[in-house]
Amino acid sequence: MTRDDPAPPTVYVIDDLTARPGQGDALRRAYLDRYAPGAQRRGMQLVHELVSPPCWLPDGSNRLLFVWTVPGPGGVWAMKHAGRQDPEVVAWWNEHAPTLLASRSRSICARTDDLSGLADV
Repeated sequence: MTRDDPAPPTVYVIDDLTARPGQGDALRRAYLDRYAPGAQRRGMQLVHELVSPPCWLPDGSNRLLFVWTVPGPGGVWAMKHAGRQDPEVVAWWNEHAPTLLASRSRSICARTDDLSGLADV
């Protein structure tokens, strides 16, 4: 990209985690302490951290949404490639899934205004 090229559209990567009952805050802390630094090294920027319901449930399951951004399709591919090469990613999920995590999914999204520019690759 040259100085005259526009910045690529922002792509959002949303990690949607459901904690095991009573483990919401522990899952959040583990994710931020152990997963987030590697994600940042892979080019991701954490922009939102959301919890539902908006209180820690001692006997229930909290839903945690971590919203990251990456710069355009190139950022998505770079993030995915780097994650596949990093044994710490698999180790983190394997270590925490049995005790803290009930379910997880990841969505990759963009603003509707940016779709045409993202499709032109």
